Amino acid sequence: MNRQIGIATVTGSQHLIIGAWVVMLLGSNLAAIILMELLGGVPFWWPWFHAIALAALLGLTSVIRALKPLRMYVLIMLVLILSGFAGDLEWGLIPYIRSSSFWMDWTSQAPWAVSQVATHLLRLTPAMVIMTLLLLTGSRPKDMFLVKGRIDAPVEPSRLLGMKRPEPWTRTGIIFAIVFATIMVAFLILAWKPTMNSFTRALPLIPVAILIAAINAFNEEFTLRAAPLSTLTPRAVGRQQALALTAIFFGLGHYYGVPNGVPGVLLSAFLGWFLGKSLLETRGFFWAWFLHFIPDVMIFTFYAMFA
Repeated sequence: MNRQIGIATVTGSQHLIIGAWVVMLLGSNLAAIILMELLGGVPFWWPWFHAIALAALLGLTSVIRALKPLRMYVLIMLVLILSGFAGDLEWGLIPYIRSSSFWMDWTSQAPWAVSQVATHLLRLTPAMVIMTLLLLTGSRPKDMFLVKGRIDAPVEPSRLLGMKRPEPWTRTGIIFAIVFATIMVAFLILAWKPTMNSFTRALPLIPVAILIAAINAFNEEFTLRAAPLSTLTPRAVGRQQALALTAIFFGLGHYYGVPNGVPGVLLSAFLGWFLGKSLLETRGFFWAWFLHFIPDVMIFTFYAMFA
């Protein structure tokens, strides 16, 4: 492997990079999206194929020494697909619980605030499993980016950001928080067309929307970004490949999201890349969580308006 000084860390060898991309695609929605768009549905056995393939790869990482650096990444993807946390197939443990008669009866009778908090606590389960696995294998909170980090660290220049020289994350983070929030509010207003009455009715629920946004931002940033990045850098594939893997995985997971389709994938992938960049450059969780939290507050406030 080639080593570089500073933040670039270690560049993964070719077989590890190829293996990591295979793992990401097996854990992603790409095949399901293609089947849904071309055939209008996905065979019932398709998720099992992905789970079995990932389990087989996990076994190979124990047998083939050269693939060992990918073991925890494969395990994270296997947890995600079995839990049903990431994806649109409504397959896995979480969708199974949420579709059970007990859960549906309870949530249909419970107030919106109670049912939503319960749902997002349920969705925390994979994060807790992944965190436990990482801790048991010797990772420390700072290895998983679960520290504040250096919030004024320099942003590495990038063409995607139109930056030619480093600027502190305190400046770039605030600018992007304002931009993300403005875009999200504009989109939500155009899509949902709320009235002043609906906003007034939602006022008592805003603290709940803030709580749910905080939980969801932590959950997705840790499970879909911090944990995978901690296993992919620096031992496996290196910083740039790890950023690309997590960004595309995040983007594909939003094909049927808001906004949907290719624009949703591209926007989400860029956001995933940017938030992953913040984790690696600040070596902490603050900016990734905060920049995810702000638009989520807007989204869940609008949900509350129409609850």
